[in-house]
Amino acid sequence: MTPEIVALAATATGVSSYRLASFFSKKFVALGITGVDIHKMDRPIRAEMGGLSVLLGLSLGAAILMAFGGERSFLFLAGVSVLSLTGLVGLADDKFDLRQRDKAVLIVLASAFLSITLAGRSAVWFPFIGSVPFGFLYPLLVVPLAITTSANFSNMLAGFNGLEAGIAAISVGVMTTLSAIAGSWDGALLGLILLFAYLGFLLLNWYPAKIFPGDTGTLMFGAGVAAIGLISHLEMAAIILCMPAALDFALKLISRKPFGQRKVHGNTSVGKDGVLTPANYPALVHAFMRVAPTGEKTLVRWVLAMEGLYAALAVAITLVRF
Repeated sequence: MTPEIVALAATATGVSSYRLASFFSKKFVALGITGVDIHKMDRPIRAEMGGLSVLLGLSLGAAILMAFGGERSFLFLAGVSVLSLTGLVGLADDKFDLRQRDKAVLIVLASAFLSITLAGRSAVWFPFIGSVPFGFLYPLLVVPLAITTSANFSNMLAGFNGLEAGIAAISVGVMTTLSAIAGSWDGALLGLILLFAYLGFLLLNWYPAKIFPGDTGTLMFGAGVAAIGLISHLEMAAIILCMPAALDFALKLISRKPFGQRKVHGNTSVGKDGVLTPANYPALVHAFMRVAPTGEKTLVRWVLAMEGLYAALAVAITLVRF
């Protein structure tokens, strides 16, 4: 595959994602596919389900790579399949508000092609331990569990302008780079088009956001990080990059109704000075709010900086391995 084809696919993905997000930001408002930006004093109405632009942009990039980049392996196709199907699950969740259990089952089914493709894989590398064999449990348990867990974690650490897309850009960018270092071009190419899809969307999702990703966008990037990690045999790096979301999940688990805190305690409120006041339940973003008075834009930068620290740790541990 030539560098020109790779550059074409990445550029087409980013531009189409941006253009579609711009179109959807107006069209979805007209159609009533909207959400309230609750962290602004005037509570503006914004387009929801913007992750559809990421999904369509990714599809275009993948089509270019498969049409002009020579024959792609089943690993690349399996990765595209996982992301596309998970994106469709998110789309269904945005439209029909799926039950948590049903959503998890559908994402497990979405990982089936990747599980079959990785049927010959049996071990996971851990720092200080080395390769730990899982045998037949790798394709049957490790793959679907990794995809489902990562997708749902990313869906929980969300709700602020630029947060989800920003974390996606950092984590997918790191996984793409590490895949290239490891010589896994299927993982690197999948990561590259996914990265540009989120970068194009982020331009319209950054503060003040004109469009929200919805579950379509959040589920897909979590599944993407896991899928790239599995394809490139970089499972540990993917786990490390998911740690902020895992920490947020752990904090929420200790509260009453861990999957329905907002219904019980309400939402984070914003004062006239733009300072956020957390709702009365534990969450990672609430911890930042309690450390010092902060507005939405600063809060997002703090969380992204935290993700950056875990990204640096993932890179360091992976480079030691190689």
